Amino acid sequence: MKLEGKIAVVTGASTGIGREIAKAIAANGGRVALTARSVDRLEETQRLVQSSGGEARVFSTDLRDEKAINNLASDVLGAWGDIDILVHVAGCWHNGNRGYAGVPLVDMPPERINEGLDVQIRAPMLLTHLFLPGMIRKKQGKILSITGTFPRKGVGWLDYYVSKLALEHFTIGLAQELREHEIQVNAISPALTATEAAYRFYPEAVKTAVSPTEVAKLAIFLLSEDSANITGQSIVIKSKAEHR
Repeated sequence: MKLEGKIAVVTGASTGIGREIAKAIAANGGRVALTARSVDRLEETQRLVQSSGGEARVFSTDLRDEKAINNLASDVLGAWGDIDILVHVAGCWHNGNRGYAGVPLVDMPPERINEGLDVQIRAPMLLTHLFLPGMIRKKQGKILSITGTFPRKGVGWLDYYVSKLALEHFTIGLAQELREHEIQVNAISPALTATEAAYRFYPEAVKTAVSPTEVAKLAIFLLSEDSANITGQSIVIKSKAEHR
């Protein structure tokens, strides 16, 4: 198995891309710390992992809260020790009732702007800061972020666009910092992905969307030794419509 014995933390693991990546890591021999806000959905992911013989633990966390982020790192390190893999998937592009696309900045509530920046760039930087010392000690590690493609430069959801673009630049800069420590840092930038939420909020677009399993397959490549010489990259996965 490609990730035998590896310890991974996956944010946004309650559904969608995060769930698929968590399942794929476990299927390849890794142990997975599952984190998101929803305990119920995280436990669903845990059951899916365990039903296929994998190992996962639930660490419910609100990534908007710095204290909660610190507690997450402390709890994972206390349970399993230094980690090998950190995957940033969590994002705020809907509120459970509707998608956020189509709201210009002038009409955007400040709390939504803060939430997007907190979850999509501040939390990844803080979590990386907390888990990096163990990776540096072991002189190995993989850090992967899920960003996104934005054909209209984020018009209508600039909070999401700006934070995800910042995450890509964080990936590039961090990769340079960590080259001497043999830690690879990369990003996957998929077009609209056919997750449960995408089916609910953008059903007309899902027929040409990227499959979550396709994202997870690329993630496993980037998290394994197969990609030991790849770092500082953001790899785009185009939709079926873009291939035509």
